[in-house]
Amino acid sequence: MYFLLAGVALLSTILGLFWLKDRLENPVLARIAFSEPVARLAVIAAAFIVLGLLLILSKLISGGSG
Repeated sequence: MYFLLAGVALLSTILGLFWLKDRLENPVLARIAFSEPVARLAVIAAAFIVLGLLLILSKLISGGSG
């Protein structure tokens, strides 16, 4: 569950950065938003979301409540 929440939080932060870039039309924010580290963080966030969903799904399938 924590992986899913961490991935959603990270991805929403990145999407918020893109929204702020468009809203303020700031070239510095545009450079940050389109940088390689932000792209890597987006991939990590997607991996966390997938991992969290798989862990929840496996917990549901196995019948575990913890």
